[in-house]
Amino acid sequence: MRLSVLLAALAATALVSATGASAQSTAPAADFPVAVDLPAGAYQLDPRHASVLFRVQHGGLAWFTARFDTKAATLTLDPADPSHSQLTASVDATSVNTGVLNTQGERSFDQSIGRALGAGQISFTSTAIERTGEQTARVTGDLTLNGQTHPATLEATFEGSGRDILRGGNMVLGFSARGAIDRTQWGVNDWRAFTGSEVQIVIEAEFVRS
Repeated sequence: MRLSVLLAALAATALVSATGASAQSTAPAADFPVAVDLPAGAYQLDPRHASVLFRVQHGGLAWFTARFDTKAATLTLDPADPSHSQLTASVDATSVNTGVLNTQGERSFDQSIGRALGAGQISFTSTAIERTGEQTARVTGDLTLNGQTHPATLEATFEGSGRDILRGGNMVLGFSARGAIDRTQWGVNDWRAFTGSEVQIVIEAEFVRS
């Protein structure tokens, strides 16, 4: 999947809800100002300063962690009203990297996981962004995986901003996000006998103003 993240700009301490409908704000709107003191416009993910990890529980024991090496995302920021902002993210399912090699030194395990995920792009497009605190927001959107699209939610945290001379003096925004989905809702059913259905998502990302 080329995660377009956030998936995730886009991880804090919450999960991606497969329904995205039952979660409630953790703080009333009156507790923080609406305006965000950042430049408006389009921001692109810097893939050199981003990571998209996922975790699944193996046999009811430890959580196995892997990453996607190919990822992309765009954030259109409306600082006057962040709820009008828009996020798209994608990852390439075939870019799974577990760090596990077979006896011939090949990444056959990664290839097997990529095929199970649909061997295409996994994408996320936001449909609503709700501020839940001074530095946090709930991002609800459509997650397309294995050829199926269902709602999902990310809990995102704004980590900071600044101009980076090494990136053309442009404004850079830092985000983290957390989420979890039930993979079986997207028809990803391989290894059900010994792998849990919950997939936890952890994203760290820096966006550069276009």
